[in-house]
Amino acid sequence: MENGQKVKVIDDTGAVCAIGTYHGTGIPGRELKAAKPTLPHFAVLVEGEMRYYPTGFHTLLAAR
Repeated sequence: MENGQKVKVIDDTGAVCAIGTYHGTGIPGRELKAAKPTLPHFAVLVEGEMRYYPTGFHTLLAAR
């Protein structure tokens, strides 16, 4: 994925849980209070809000 690309976030059950714009992958800072703070996360801007999805539990697909 490239930064700024529109993506679908797929959860571990195969359901689409969000559609937004990809903004990179990394380990979120402590101030973001991530549920899994030691795992890498996808950063996705969804409806004006930055959300973080753990990479081991979510997959990204290009949205069309």
